[in-house]
Amino acid sequence: MTKTKVIIGNSLKVIGKYTLVHKDGTEEEIDGKRAFCRCGLSSAMPYCDQTHKKYKVVLTENLSYSITEVTKKKD
Repeated sequence: MTKTKVIIGNSLKVIGKYTLVHKDGTEEEIDGKRAFCRCGLSSAMPYCDQTHKKYKVVLTENLSYSITEVTKKKD
């Protein structure tokens, strides 16, 4: 049996063979790599679309997120 690997970073990366159960109950068999959104800002939920890079997303002590928009510095 092949192990499934989970990597926790800005997104939650899952590598291996597994069944993803969507919010509506449908099941998707996955054999490969997927990155799942942890910040709640993705327009491709449940998958990560890198939207978090536009924001400063910080996990707080009570495991909720603090989200602020990143502003570019003016020269």
